[in-house]
Amino acid sequence: MADSADITTLRKTAYDWRLRAHALQQEASQTTDPAQLAHLLDAAGKAEAMLAEAEATLQTAEAVLAAAQPKIDDKRRHVVTRSMATTQLEATVRLRMAHVPTATYHLLNEAENPLIEISLENSALKPRRLRISSRLEGYSADAIDTIELEARGKPNATRTVTQLPTLFPERVRAVHELTRASVTVLVEEIGGQIETHESLPVWLLARNAAPLAVRDPTSGGWVDLSRYFGAFVTPNRREIMLFLRQAARRHPEGRLTGYQSDVLLQVQAIFDALKQDAKITYVNSLIAFNPEESARGQRVRLPRECLEEQQANCMDGALLFASLLEAATINPALVIIPGHAFVGWETPQNSGAWGYLETTMIDTNEFDEAHAIGQQKADFWEKRAAAGKPELFRRWSLRELRAVYGITPLE
Repeated sequence: MADSADITTLRKTAYDWRLRAHALQQEASQTTDPAQLAHLLDAAGKAEAMLAEAEATLQTAEAVLAAAQPKIDDKRRHVVTRSMATTQLEATVRLRMAHVPTATYHLLNEAENPLIEISLENSALKPRRLRISSRLEGYSADAIDTIELEARGKPNATRTVTQLPTLFPERVRAVHELTRASVTVLVEEIGGQIETHESLPVWLLARNAAPLAVRDPTSGGWVDLSRYFGAFVTPNRREIMLFLRQAARRHPEGRLTGYQSDVLLQVQAIFDALKQDAKITYVNSLIAFNPEESARGQRVRLPRECLEEQQANCMDGALLFASLLEAATINPALVIIPGHAFVGWETPQNSGAWGYLETTMIDTNEFDEAHAIGQQKADFWEKRAAAGKPELFRRWSLRELRAVYGITPLE
């Protein structure tokens, strides 16, 4: 059985592989030589596999060690906590999201991404009516559920309630840095006593923090939130629409018509406009990817901010390019691979066939080179994902994000 010393060794091993993977990702994001890129991608793929193995071994060892330790009541700051022995009612509160993504929280689905989960069990010989409420203190309205638990032995004597309190936009708008907050949960019998009243600590992510994933404290696993990057694609902003006119002037025909004409020429026109008119400069900033923390992600600039500041990291560039493509009625995709992101587009319409572009090369290379490098990276990681590692290649079609998941632009 693993002890604390073994856990420390496993953490160091995972840390070393994480550094190695990050270094290779950085090299791969900067090279424009297809032959060198092929070598770096192969090395990065092997490093990612070793990192995944090290993380899995660590997670298993930690779970075994935790199971072997004496059980400690980890409920924090109870004001009132009763139990089956005193009330014939058990209420167990679990935090499901340790880091709250304030920018995209309003798009989350309560059933899929709850903030709080409350398990309830009635052992009395009579039914019980309960009111369950929760809130992020100072930042949200109350989420309230009123339920009835049947008597002991009945099918509905046990229930699980999930809640996702609605945030006040004006309060979270001021969250510019990682901020500590508390979730308060109250379970009470209607016409009776308070069963549980407790407060749990959480972190609020900054408004410009876009998470790839957050850890579920209950299961210890990661909840993929990468599709919510689609909220940062903002095709309707005035700055985007005005710049699209500049891009149209770079097209041989002086216009962008979506799928009514050659899509590749329109993509190139946008690329040339960002290069020559917007003068976008790549700023090296890899996606944060630290399994020792409870959130994976990065700070991002909104597309209008990229145009204003004339700079972008890999994700910023992908979001900006996707915004311009969507504004031109071409279906873009956000492509996320280990430590990196780039843009894709569907061609032809509704075909499921995709082209790709490495946006970090806008200021240094010509369109054909950026197009070829993007395609090379996509081909490499998509093959690895198809071999049973879907997290290595995530392609989020904006059409799918809007129509299926209801992810609307932030502005």
